[in-house]
Amino acid sequence: MTQPHRRAVPRTVTDVLLWLLATDVAAAHLPRPEQPGHCANLRCTSEAYPCPPARDAHRACEAATRPTLLARGRARVAAPAAAAAAHFAGWFRPTRPAAPPQRLMPYPRAA
Repeated sequence: MTQPHRRAVPRTVTDVLLWLLATDVAAAHLPRPEQPGHCANLRCTSEAYPCPPARDAHRACEAATRPTLLARGRARVAAPAAAAAAHFAGWFRPTRPAAPPQRLMPYPRAA
């Protein structure tokens, strides 16, 4: 049996499996029509709505979708390379010329 929510996955969903599982749990834990303050699922008979599985399912749906972007366009950033080059000038260069490597001579063995 195909459930109606399984046919239309929104474009903003980034984790399809998590979203499908969360929508299944949310569909199973709806409020009672005669008592909207209680969960209709038999596992949550004494729980108030939204029950813990329904809350977890809503959080999982939010985690499975891409957040909406508030700003559009490119961010303007000051040129950090020029500022860093001036600030850290000479830090990674030797201040004195490096001495040439000396060749190690073998030690004479005592007889």
